[in-house]
Amino acid sequence: MTTKEEIRIQELEGKNNPFLVPEGYFENFDERLFDRLPQTQKAKTVRLMPRLLRYAAAVVVVLGVGSALYWNHSQSAFLASNEVTQEEYYNDALDYIMVDNMEIAEYLTEAE
Repeated sequence: MTTKEEIRIQELEGKNNPFLVPEGYFENFDERLFDRLPQTQKAKTVRLMPRLLRYAAAVVVVLGVGSALYWNHSQSAFLASNEVTQEEYYNDALDYIMVDNMEIAEYLTEAE
């Protein structure tokens, strides 16, 4: 369905396409475009994070990981030493439980 505007354009221009591009227009288009642009200096790079801040962040990360590993190691060493202590305690308790009354009486008389 054609609109009034399309009919008007067809009356003025006919059925030919009025939007034609000249021959070879896009062959060196980029060169012509860059020739028209004003020549400016090279863009300056702005660092978002200063070098010192990056180093400080790296140190914080290393200290955090190191302290986490050290804490984990010390906790496991503590638990291991605590388990040995508990094992010794259980062995002593079992030895005590297996003592009969006569041995307890002998031990108490020797201690006095």
